[in-house]
Amino acid sequence: MEHVDSSKEILDCFLSGKFKRMDCPQCENTFLTKVYEMKCFDGGKKLSMKCAQCKRAFTADLTSDTWRNYVLLEKQSLGLEYFMDAIQKYELQNVPFVKRVGVLDEDGHPIDPACIHLFTFEEPDYRAIYVMERLEHLDEADAEFFTEHVHEIDWMEKEDRLKVWSYVAERYGAELAEDMRKLCLYYRENQKYLNWDLHGDNLMRSVKDGKIVIMDPYAPKMGDYME
Repeated sequence: MEHVDSSKEILDCFLSGKFKRMDCPQCENTFLTKVYEMKCFDGGKKLSMKCAQCKRAFTADLTSDTWRNYVLLEKQSLGLEYFMDAIQKYELQNVPFVKRVGVLDEDGHPIDPACIHLFTFEEPDYRAIYVMERLEHLDEADAEFFTEHVHEIDWMEKEDRLKVWSYVAERYGAELAEDMRKLCLYYRENQKYLNWDLHGDNLMRSVKDGKIVIMDPYAPKMGDYME
């Protein structure tokens, strides 16, 4: 129950306008996401200790206790939901900490998260709010590597995909390559509903430990989709 209460407290802070919007066109263009600082603002003053205690409880299972290592995401796209489903299904390792804290209707009122339905072509008419660990974009050389070698993998034959995974493992480690392979498998199992959209801007580094993590590698097929 502690985490549920914490989620509500964080969502209330967001709805009260107490989180400051960050300026990151790259995130907005890549992930169709608005990003907010996880630092409370209330007329220039910090919020009560109750809020800080609540936030610490929310991340009690994490090694870091500095809230500046987290951000709030606002999305009107289901890509992250598919990603979270793949993370759970395949127990992926090179992924950021991310947790949905609420869903809002078009008027900004909290609604039941049961409204989220995967594996349909419905356009979401709601906004999903998440807490995620803070990430940094890769440098140009690393980003270019993944864009060049991984982005087109949905068009490749199995033999060529295996070569790419080996190349990724050689340069960035077997664990990252294996997570990418599993994410690609999830895409191929569900490509009726998903497009593969993993490129250099989707690979980022955790501020906490510098580890390269994958972020939101799918673009859902929405609307009247015909095979």
